[in-house]
Amino acid sequence: MRFKIPADIDFLAVNHASWDKLAQLHYDDPNDWYDIKGFLAGKDARCVIDQREMGDLGSARVLHSQCHFGLDTLSVARQADHAVGLDFSEHAVASARKLAERAGLADRASFVHANVYDAGTVLEAESFDIIYASWGVTGWLPDLQGWASTLCALLKPGGRFYYAEGHPYAWTLEEPSPGDTEGALTNQMSYWHENAIIEEWPVSYTGVNIPDGTRKAVEFAHTLEDFFAVFLHEGMTLDFFHEHEGIPWAMYSRMARNPEDELFYLPAGHHRLPMGFSMQWTKPIAP
Repeated sequence: MRFKIPADIDFLAVNHASWDKLAQLHYDDPNDWYDIKGFLAGKDARCVIDQREMGDLGSARVLHSQCHFGLDTLSVARQADHAVGLDFSEHAVASARKLAERAGLADRASFVHANVYDAGTVLEAESFDIIYASWGVTGWLPDLQGWASTLCALLKPGGRFYYAEGHPYAWTLEEPSPGDTEGALTNQMSYWHENAIIEEWPVSYTGVNIPDGTRKAVEFAHTLEDFFAVFLHEGMTLDFFHEHEGIPWAMYSRMARNPEDELFYLPAGHHRLPMGFSMQWTKPIAP
């Protein structure tokens, strides 16, 4: 693990407190940023990239890692044989179970409370046909190899691991100042970043205010090479790798939502930049 974390910072405790708080705020959000109403009416909550690239889920047993309050997990459960959501937040898992009941999917989905690094102690090895993780789930973890190793061990031989995320290059850019949608995006940090990034925000990324002031988080800037290296280390076979201009949230304030695919893009005339990436890997069957 290459990242340097201050001795007085317990990254896991800090990030757990942050996401436990967010899980409760997001599930109860009066503005319904996650569109729970749409999901309950039958909408697939996954972004169009995930839907298109994950393909047919029929008869599959699927693990959705770091599932938050289970919206995408339950969208998968509507199509798969069974979906399991894993998250380290007590509020996230409790809300996910409530949502499963509301959606009539409690028999098709289950939720497990555990740190992802401990997933192998609460889930059976080689018991899943598909593992799914996407959009903002690994930036909080310093040991990317440990994440991949733990999850790949849960995948059946011949099973596939689908992952989508914000592009590491895009994370290095910033707008000149908050709300500045005209000035050029500029590089504000190294692509190869060795130190943990510690930040505090007064609001959630959904726009909901944090009731008791701010939320603190510890982040880690993984490179694109890192994502390839950890899966190759596990002996996985690459099925595809794609880069995306549109992503499920506005990484910068200048990005606008396209109503056709509900993804956010940089404005017309802006340099075309990679905002996200996706990849799928298959676990080989031993000869």
